[in-house]
Amino acid sequence: MNKIIIFFLISFLFSLNVDSHLESIKSALDDNNYEQAFNKFNLAIKEFDANSKLYFIGGDIAIKLDKLDEANKYFIKAIELDNKNNEYRKAQENLLQLKNDITNARKTFDSGRLEEAIKEYLQLSLNYPNSAIIFYNLGRIYKINQNFDDAVKNYNIAVRINPFENKYNMAIKAIAQQIAKEGDIEYRRQEFDVAIKNYNQSISYYPEYTVAYFKLARTYFKIKDFDNAKEILVKNLSVDPNQEQSEKMLGDIFLRYGEIDSALIHYNNAIKINPNYSKAYYSLGTSLFKINDHISSINALNKAIDLDANYAKAYNAIGTVYQAQNKLELAINNFNSCIELNNKSYDSYYRLSSVYNQLEKFDLAKNASKKCLNIKRNYAPAYFELGVSEKALGNKIAALSAFEKAKKDKNWRKLAQYEIDMLNKGF
Repeated sequence: MNKIIIFFLISFLFSLNVDSHLESIKSALDDNNYEQAFNKFNLAIKEFDANSKLYFIGGDIAIKLDKLDEANKYFIKAIELDNKNNEYRKAQENLLQLKNDITNARKTFDSGRLEEAIKEYLQLSLNYPNSAIIFYNLGRIYKINQNFDDAVKNYNIAVRINPFENKYNMAIKAIAQQIAKEGDIEYRRQEFDVAIKNYNQSISYYPEYTVAYFKLARTYFKIKDFDNAKEILVKNLSVDPNQEQSEKMLGDIFLRYGEIDSALIHYNNAIKINPNYSKAYYSLGTSLFKINDHISSINALNKAIDLDANYAKAYNAIGTVYQAQNKLELAINNFNSCIELNNKSYDSYYRLSSVYNQLEKFDLAKNASKKCLNIKRNYAPAYFELGVSEKALGNKIAALSAFEKAKKDKNWRKLAQYEIDMLNKGF
């Protein structure tokens, strides 16, 4: 008698434990958390591997996760444990029908009869509206047909039905990447309107594709549409705030607006995200120079060089700061360092000519300004410095010619005319 009582007690406790697992699994299913439900199922069958209800619900979960072969295995196991259960048998029959229908549609696709395959999958999508794999396969055919709108539409349905299968989301991203690459081609061709259209299409397909946002902003920046560029960059950072390039470009835009304080904030944000971002240090340094914070400017520019020893522009910028501080030998050293790295740096040659004129080394100034003009013809600042050195060397005609050429630039017209007038007066 005692043995019978113990047996029923154990059976009762066993049933309670199984039921608690089943309730937990069903709760996860009700929340549409299929992966969690599947994990709970796998834990449960380790402890209760002879319970038909567990295997049946496991099959149901596997179908939702598009693991059709696994689902069939679990249904077979459930039937083995309870072979009189018609519900289990009916579920397996429905699953086998689904698998057969998908196989037949796939054969049509593999044979190259794409339009027929589309019709078959469209019918299957009506017959099995909760089967993500059908919509995914339909999307693949539309992609091959270059019908990206319908491809993405069906991929999105697949994601909505089964958000736990990564390849569905990646299929959408792959199309977005393809469209963005087409935008890159148009960008290089300077077909900016077409590039903008491509990037917008890419974003519409995959709204979390930050690369497309940045490239769209870059295109607007290129055509000097800074307001649209700013709007896109703000959206991009709302998707992912850890994007140093977007922060830096925002700084560049605010700099063009004349809002240096805002520009500094974004350059510093870029550096916080990526402390090895040499271009952000360069932009920070040149912006600090604009507000006469020379020490901080040099520190930022030196950091840019620490990160990139071949950063020619940074040497030129440091030379400019030292020139403003009247530390002319340090300025010359940095201008020459820039030229060693980039012998096409016309700005460094121009600035060297200016420093040499300040030091009354007129032959060196003349040589530097001519090297600048060999790189950038009609560059008014270099012609002005050439005029200064030629005047000091007693070459009046050459000086007048240089100042006349500098005068063609409205920014240098007043200074150049003054020097011309002085020369004509004999000074």
